Amino acid sequence: MHAAMRTGKNLYGGTDRKHQNNVRKDYNSKCPHVRNLINGGAHQIKLMGQPLMGTLNVYGLDYEPGVTKGLGNSGAEVKMFEDEEGNQCGMLMKKPMKTK
Repeated sequence: MHAAMRTGKNLYGGTDRKHQNNVRKDYNSKCPHVRNLINGGAHQIKLMGQPLMGTLNVYGLDYEPGVTKGLGNSGAEVKMFEDEEGNQCGMLMKKPMKTK
């Protein structure tokens, strides 16, 4: 019996192929804020001004206060609103999981 059979590990590169499917998959989005949200860096992100407009432009959306829109197929949505000073704001959040 050779070492790979005894230990279950390949001497030239780690474990067998069956153990390589548990590596975390990082999603690569067009926008850094959405990428951070989807990959678990934050639960929600508040954007104002130019960062908000840049994110909306990347996904081809227009600013509409009081509206929630999805950001492509990224699994994120932006809830647009105006704060008490009249600034344009948006809250990036993950879309809620659909249940049957």
